[in-house]
Amino acid sequence: MSLRILVGCKRVIDYAVRIRIKPDKTGVVTEGVKHSLNPFDEIAVEEAVRMKEKKLCSEIIAVSCGPAACQETLRTALAMGADKGIHIEVDGKDYETLQPLHVSKILAALAQQEKVDLVLLGKQAIDDDANQTAQMTASILDWPQATFASKIEKENGSLKVMREIDGGLENISVKLPAVVSADLRLNEPRYATLPNIMPFSGKNLRLSAEEPLSVIPIASGDSLKIVFSSVNLSIVRPPAFQKRTLRLGLSMPLKGQLKIFVEVSNKKKQDSQENSKGCSRISVKNHK
Repeated sequence: MSLRILVGCKRVIDYAVRIRIKPDKTGVVTEGVKHSLNPFDEIAVEEAVRMKEKKLCSEIIAVSCGPAACQETLRTALAMGADKGIHIEVDGKDYETLQPLHVSKILAALAQQEKVDLVLLGKQAIDDDANQTAQMTASILDWPQATFASKIEKENGSLKVMREIDGGLENISVKLPAVVSADLRLNEPRYATLPNIMPFSGKNLRLSAEEPLSVIPIASGDSLKIVFSSVNLSIVRPPAFQKRTLRLGLSMPLKGQLKIFVEVSNKKKQDSQENSKGCSRISVKNHK
């Protein structure tokens, strides 16, 4: 059984870019900022390509939801080895309120339309860190799911997946069709070289069976129509930063100053450990 794989590709601000907050504190600055393929989704694309190289996959379909700039993200996936790209156009205020549930509904509809056997996604995006899309997509499709995958092996009609969990690693088996989310240790993505990207650099892309990249407006087809929630972002603040300083007197010898510094550092470390003992961790497992 050769698989048809649907891979999600989200366009995010590049991880190396220093994030700046808008003056009105309603979000972060995205104009004129370098964007790239979400690193976790890049791992998902790489895993799909490796499965195809092993003759386990017949076709890889990359999907991205967002403005026209998302086509650049899809071109990266095509350059890595994806066979077809589908761009779901979402612009304006709809894109600003695009939530994981909306994307999950779109992915579920496409998975059924394209008759895929596996939906492979990054476990989370580095912009919102929601970690929800894979789980909700599996729920909508009513398919088995394996999240936080660090190893994937295909067996007869199923996948054997090694999962990253708080206590270590967990091995599970899920029947196909299924939804799997990729963790960091799954693989090391290959670099999409410029010669590989150039064949997909055309700007005039249209919906056609002959084109490697299809563009689908969000309003086309009842199966892709979704109701966008009115999410209002009240304020965005930078993370709190507590400056810790220790003022030492000039009259004290250097040896004495270093001794005080070590004692204060050890005391802060001890207080931090005592505070962490009072915290409890709740683990919720999916028994589906």
